[in-house]
Amino acid sequence: VEAKKYELNYIKLDGQVACMVNGAGLAMSTMDLLKLSGGFPANFLDVGGSASKETITAAFKIIQGDPDVKSIFINIFGGIMRCDVIAEGVIGAVKEVGLSKPLIVRLVGTNVEQGKKLLQESGLPLHAESDFTKAAQLAVELAK
Repeated sequence: VEAKKYELNYIKLDGQVACMVNGAGLAMSTMDLLKLSGGFPANFLDVGGSASKETITAAFKIIQGDPDVKSIFINIFGGIMRCDVIAEGVIGAVKEVGLSKPLIVRLVGTNVEQGKKLLQESGLPLHAESDFTKAAQLAVELAK
């Protein structure tokens, strides 16, 4: 119900690694790579191409409210969605909601350097990783 209010596509699954992605194709490949890395996705969560601080905050609340989640993997391809906007949303969401689980962020695409800089300068306890496979493996490792 909460996800629908913010136009988030959310499906609860049985794993331990929460996924926040943009686009169903990236979501599917993210879940596949988590499984190939020895983990299991805790959800399917697509923030779409028009994510904002509000939608990312809502997504964080949903994810962190799931007791099965042991790590959070944000995997964004910035085509329509700019990486700096996602970074600002993540920073704002963590400041508002808090962060109780390991957070891995992979940003690729439009304004990626600005997004990475914002995350780095935020001082948040997160793991930034550009390589898709390494990011997925880290998310699985930190969920153990």
